[in-house]
Parts: sequence; C-alpha cells; structure tokens
Amino acid sequence: MSSRKQKAKAGVVVEGPLLLREVQVARALREVAGALGASLELDELLELVLAKIRELVRADAAYLFILDERRQELVSRSEGGAADRIIIPLEDGPLSQVTRTGRGVRLEAGGFSERVEWEAIASSKTGAALLLPLKNNLSRTIGAALVLRHEGETCAPFSDEDEEIVSVLAKQAAVAIDNSRLLVTLIRKNQQLQQAQEQLMRRVRDLELLFELERATARAHSHEELAIAVLERLARASGAEQALLVLRTPDSSQVAEFALTRRFSQTGLRTESPAAFSTTVSPASSGPLARVLSEGVPLQMDAALGEDRGLGRGREEERIVDSVRIRSMIAEPLEGEQRPMGAIGLLNKQDGPFTAEDLGLLRLVAANVATAVRLFDASRAREQEERLSAIGTLLSQVLHDLRSPLAAISGYVELMTEASDKSDRERYAAQILKQFETLGLMQQEVLAFARGETKVLVRKVLLDRFLSDLKELLERELAGKNVELRFEHQRKVVAYFDSERMTRALVNLVRNAADAIGNRGGTITVETTTSGQDLLFRVRDTGPGVPPHVATRLFESFVTSGKQGGTGLGLAIVRRIATEHGGSVELEETKSGASFLIRLPDALQKKRS
Repeated sequence: MSSRKQKAKAGVVVEGPLLLREVQVARALREVAGALGASLELDELLELVLAKIRELVRADAAYLFILDERRQELVSRSEGGAADRIIIPLEDGPLSQVTRTGRGVRLEAGGFSERVEWEAIASSKTGAALLLPLKNNLSRTIGAALVLRHEGETCAPFSDEDEEIVSVLAKQAAVAIDNSRLLVTLIRKNQQLQQAQEQLMRRVRDLELLFELERATARAHSHEELAIAVLERLARASGAEQALLVLRTPDSSQVAEFALTRRFSQTGLRTESPAAFSTTVSPASSGPLARVLSEGVPLQMDAALGEDRGLGRGREEERIVDSVRIRSMIAEPLEGEQRPMGAIGLLNKQDGPFTAEDLGLLRLVAANVATAVRLFDASRAREQEERLSAIGTLLSQVLHDLRSPLAAISGYVELMTEASDKSDRERYAAQILKQFETLGLMQQEVLAFARGETKVLVRKVLLDRFLSDLKELLERELAGKNVELRFEHQRKVVAYFDSERMTRALVNLVRNAADAIGNRGGTITVETTTSGQDLLFRVRDTGPGVPPHVATRLFESFVTSGKQGGTGLGLAIVRRIATEHGGSVELEETKSGASFLIRLPDALQKKRS
C-alpha cells in the first residue's frame, strides 16, 4: 500500500505538496481520457500518455513497447516521436517476460546492465526501471511500458504509487492501441467489402451483358444482325468510341468487317449521337484487326502510354477506321477449330485507357461470340441441308399434283379436237390456260420453298364460282369411273383463302376417295359449310373406309393404304396446305366410308395477304 494511502487510513492530514500531486494526477487522467474520447491520432495520444507518465512519476524517459504477434517482436513508441524505433525480439529479457506473464517488474541500479536487450535503451547510468504490462479491456497483454530514472544522487526506486499511476495511464494507452487496431481492421474490412461489391457489380453487369447478347444473337438471321447486336452492347458497356468485328465467311473465301462508331459531342455536358454502322466484304482484312485474325494473337495499344503490342508500326492506314484515329485499342481473336474464325476489338475508351476489367469483358464476349457464330453457321448449314432434302420431297409432291392439271389439259385437248363450235373451243382453251397457270404456280412454290419462303396468297373468293370450277375439273378427272360426284354448299358466300392451294387439297381428297371406291361404285360428296367465321370443307365417300393401322399415321408423307401406284403424299399435301392457312384437317368418325374435314379459321373475315 502506498505511503499516501497509509497516511490517509491513519487519519493523517494530507499536506499541500501531496494535495498538489493528487490534483496533477487527476488532471492528467482527465486530459488522457479527453484525448481518448476526442479520437486523436494514435501517435499523438501515445505521446501525451508518455509525457504524463514521465511528468507524474518524475522519470527521465518513458517507452511503450507494442507486441507484433505476427513477427513476435516488441516495437517501441517513445515520447517525441523518435524516428528510430527500437525492435526487441520476444525472447527471454525483462520486457519479454513482462509481456509473456502479464506481471510488472521493478529493477534497481545495476540489476539489468548485463542484459543484451537493454543495449539500445539502458546503460550503466540507468538507476531504476519500472516495467508494466499493457493490458486492454479484455485483460489481454498487448505489450509493455518501460519507465527509467538515470543514476544520480536524486535517483530513487519507483514506489507503489508510481506503479499505480503508470498502470492506470498504461491501461489508457492499451485501450487506445486496441481501438486503433480495431479501426484499422474495420477500414481494411470495409475496403475489402467495397472491392468485393465492385467486383460483384462488375460480374452482374457482365452477366447482364452476356444475357442480352445471348437473346440478341438468338434472334439474329445474318452475320450483320449478329454484329450489330454484339458491337452496340459491347461499345456501350465499355465506353468505347468504336467497336469492330471481323468474321470469315463460312467457306473462308472472304472476310466481312463490321464497325460500329459512336459519335460524341461536347455541349456543356457530353451527349452521344446515334451510332453509325458500316459493313465491308473483301477477300482479306487490311484493317487493325488483320494481324489478330491471321495470327490469332491479342492486341493492346495505348498511344498516351507509349504501348503498342500487336499493332503494326509504320502503317498509318491501320491507325484510322471510319475516320476515327486510333488512340487506344484492345482486340481478341475468335477461336476456331484450326484458325481464328474472326476477331473483335474496341477503340478509344472515352474515360481513359482500357482497363484490365475491359480486357476481361472483351475476352468473355469474344468467347461467347465465337460460340454464337459457330452455332449460327451450323444452324444455317443444317437448314440448307434440310431444305435440299425437303425440296426432294416437295418435288415428289409436285409430280404427284401434276397429274391433275395434265389430265385436265389432256381432256380439254380431246374435247377441242371434237368440238365444231368456236365458242366451245374457246371455253376449252380458257380451261387449258387456267391449268397452265396452275402449273406455273406450282413451279413458283418450288422456287419459293428452295429460297426458304412459305407464303399463302390469301385472296377474296366467291365460293359459288370456286366450287363450280372445282366441280368441272373433278368431273373431267372422274370421267369413266363408276363414281357419283355431289356438291352441297351455301349460296353467295364470300371467303378469303388461297384458291389454288385449296383446289389442290380438295382434288387430292376426292382422288383418294375415288381410288378407295374403285370399281365397286359409290358416291363422293363435297360439302361446304360455315361455323361462325370459320369455313369448313368436308369430303365424304361411301368406300370401305380407312384401315385402323393406317389411321394414326394417315397424314404423314409416303404413307399409303396399298393403292396401286399411290405415292402416299396426297394427304400430307392436304395437311400442309391446311396448316399454311392456319387451319387443320382431320379424319372424322363415320359408320361407313371415310370423311375428311378441313377447317379454315376466320376465312369469312377479310384478311391482309
């Protein structure tokens, strides 16, 4: 117990000097506490603590040693902010012992001169030393405090009161050190979180861009549409003035170069005018992406930084693209199976040089564009193969359909040779010309299909006139067969459909019905009715009906029920024609014979062809 406390307990009155010391201690503690609450810099606060320690305990020097746990060292902080800090390994000396055990030590003159760790601090002139641990609020030791008195006549050992004062102030220093470390940790964590958030936002933007590109490229029907979709989004995302794309044609005979340029103007605030898009096709690329395309090497150039990696020097024509002088540029090849299929690049970033994030985004887009081009070219090649295959099937259908107009032409020619009346011959000639028109339409249909076009020519049709012409055509075809043909329909009905194709569909149904009836004889009825705005064509016969094993596949190509000379295409053609009209055809259930129903939705409403 300190002498001051002992006197107070014994009832001795504390005299003036002791009272002054108490005031000094209280004032010092208030100053340190105030400084700690004012969030001063750590160095300023520790200097204040050391100054107060030296002042209150009448010391010649005071040090704080902070533990560096990673390096297992004690690093000094001294009053006055000495530039040369003392570093002591955490080994076996007094400071290390105090730090390890958390218990203070008082040394008198000569008690520590032989210690190696004191050589930079103490000397033979040091008369007394006080070593106390620095403990934080959790009573965890984070270093040690060292207070020294030099040897001399006035040198006295440190008292309990001195130890108590240093201990309190050392506690304040430990709290400040802990708070500083916590603040540094929080700042570092906050920086890491901000960096992680920025990276996450960049990844989200990249994913959004890739999602947009995937949707846009999926809708593209040509390399040009694909280029517009990619370059526009890539230039906007990177802030580039221009985006370039070079693609080899599928047969590698030519190179298509696409450029999208964004024009910027300065009117107080920068505004962007609509982007300009250009396309050139040539045997070989001669622009800034030529080397990337030929050698498959990335390109990076920034005139401001003096960097030029991959862009040929001394070729001024490569420095300008669509009147845009290249200041900075990055480019990546589009990987192909054996050589690059193309290249993609960005020119002149508006807000400074291209960054590593821009380069990463370009590489990501380049990989996706390469995949999209491969899929697009493969799809086009597959479509062409399928179209060629389908053309063969269509030609079979056309040859099947040629029988009707050729049979009609043959019949009308025979009638013309037998007719003596001029008006009859003219009427027969008109019918022959009409059949030739049908042949011409069939030819156009084959060519349109070869080009990938499928368009139904919907026109206004007077149903009475249409069915009259159809009846005359069918009667000529069924002449000589043991078949009775009947027509049932509403009068004065106006509908909208492709009359030529519907004629082919109904002729096929009637022809199949006649073949099914055969020599046994029977009746074929062509019935036309309406249901709301729908037009219905029904062809019924009194034949043997459709065999069950054929009914489920009846409308497939090359499916036949065993007719002599049949191709199995008639009903497939009927279904295709009905589908092209947005309608359907079905086999209806009947007690005897067969009945086919063609439904044309909204055929009674005027349509735009």
